[in-house]
Amino acid sequence: MPSKDPLGENEMIPPREFIRSISPFSFLSEESLDIVLSELEVELFEKGETIFERNQMSEFVYVIFSGLIGLYDDEAVVDYLTKDEIFGILTLLGRSMNVSAQALEESICYLIPAGQFKAVLEKSERFSDFFSTLINRRFRSFKGIASDRKITEEASFVLDLEKVLYKKPVTCASDLTISSAAQKMDSHAVSSIVVIDKNEKPIGILTHKDLKKVLIRGDKFDQVCRFMSSPVRTIPVQATIFEAFTQMIEVGIDHLVATKNGKVFGVITRKDIQIHLEPPFSIVKLFRKAHRAGSLDELMSVMNGLKVSVARIVMTGSNFFDLTKMLCSVHDAVVFKTLEIILGDREKNDFIWCHMGSSGRKEEIIATDQDNALIFIGEKLPAFAGEMTEALDAIGLPKCRGGYMASNSKWNQPLPVWQDYFRKWFADPDPIHLRYLSVFLDMRPVSGNTALYNELLASIGETKTPETVKLMAQDAIGIKPPLGIFGIMGLHQGVDLKTNGIYPIINGARVLAVDNGLWGVTNTRERLEKLASMGIITETMNHDLIESYGFLQDLRLRHHARVILNQTPADNIVAGKDVSKIDLLILKESLKIVIEFQKFLMMKYNVSRQLEITPL
Repeated sequence: MPSKDPLGENEMIPPREFIRSISPFSFLSEESLDIVLSELEVELFEKGETIFERNQMSEFVYVIFSGLIGLYDDEAVVDYLTKDEIFGILTLLGRSMNVSAQALEESICYLIPAGQFKAVLEKSERFSDFFSTLINRRFRSFKGIASDRKITEEASFVLDLEKVLYKKPVTCASDLTISSAAQKMDSHAVSSIVVIDKNEKPIGILTHKDLKKVLIRGDKFDQVCRFMSSPVRTIPVQATIFEAFTQMIEVGIDHLVATKNGKVFGVITRKDIQIHLEPPFSIVKLFRKAHRAGSLDELMSVMNGLKVSVARIVMTGSNFFDLTKMLCSVHDAVVFKTLEIILGDREKNDFIWCHMGSSGRKEEIIATDQDNALIFIGEKLPAFAGEMTEALDAIGLPKCRGGYMASNSKWNQPLPVWQDYFRKWFADPDPIHLRYLSVFLDMRPVSGNTALYNELLASIGETKTPETVKLMAQDAIGIKPPLGIFGIMGLHQGVDLKTNGIYPIINGARVLAVDNGLWGVTNTRERLEKLASMGIITETMNHDLIESYGFLQDLRLRHHARVILNQTPADNIVAGKDVSKIDLLILKESLKIVIEFQKFLMMKYNVSRQLEITPL
């Protein structure tokens, strides 16, 4: 029988306050909490003591007050549990207890009898859903249930105007005719024209509203100075969106001229500000702007606006899978338009511009760089590749530090050379060639003659070897993620989401896709779903991996969004102390899924880690 007071008669633990502080007990009414506490017991487990065996029916649900508990599948540890964590509920939810539990250090647990716990599960739908959604790994549903309030949007009104002005200002002299000014506004698709003096300082502004006055009491050959609004309202370009917005509201105007060193820098309108107040709408607008852009400067403005808009959407809790589709569309449009500007009237039938990396997988995030290659017909190296990568770098897509760009002659080659590359990489899978395969098997065509890409794919399928596939699997299981909240919190430098979670799923999905002939399918989710439809992985594994991958990418996106909004350096490292309790719990479960996937790959391809490292 469990001990009632392992701490001694004079040092009682206040159970109500402790239990109430833990989700999901915090959801319960006082009546339900009374049921939980009615027969509550407390027990001290010595280091090394077994709490229950595998497949044993649990008489209690355990809430850890202190110490460290290990859950084991046979001899292998599958989870570490510490203070505030709950275990032993599977049998109450109709699942078998497929693990054993052991105290890894002296531990104190509250024990809730199964009958009382089950009664509360039946009484409280939210309490029951908390456990069922987590156990069934429906992470987005779980987060909605577990959160006491919706994730709110972080305002980015503090951004300065220089970051949100998309076009160069359209200007004219005061003696220009109304007719000529209107034609100029129309050709630049703007709603205003700034009237400047010989020193480029603004002296007035003519808007669509002013043109209506001309129809009533003027003539199209009148000079602009007769109908312009003057003196013009200006604001320094260093001012924030909020300052511009409040000035427009206070004065009752729709246009403000932004100045830099006294000269016209641009025009900010209410619609421009509305773009940043309504992020999803802004992405649509930026997509259209990218297609209409006539210069690299305009494309650079699109990219600047895109980063901020996406960052704000991310902070509202948007889903990675939905968001990255929009982001990929805008990035592709920017690249397509950049090529169009660089090439002019040149035909695109003699080459195909391809992307690799996150862009190749259609999984871009906010902080992304270039990964591109060029396949062409003939022997002459296309001269535009270097100009293209420089232009992309200038507009906001940084160069790849690893040199995987079309400006590198190694990745700018005719089709036969690319075919030889893959033959060599598969035939001689040394570490460098394996690295190349991990990069270029995610290659996706973006602009040009797609027949070249399809011909390359057809030849790749003939070069695959079992040995290379096995070594690719070895790479996918090379790093074991930290196990349990204890392991995550023990990493003082934080968890690298990319290295410990995202890459193992990407690499594992890739090797299975290659092994099963899924050439041309580069998106990780699409690969997993295709593999499930073929019976290569189970529907449960497919579901769990997509849930884990989506959460890890969501967490990474929110981290990058804060970086963009705070204008600090980007990385992929999240510290346990900076993550909410709910996110920390889901992170733990997500990394468990990664470890389970790695075990699957180990068994399927008979591979193992060269060095096993655990957090203990």
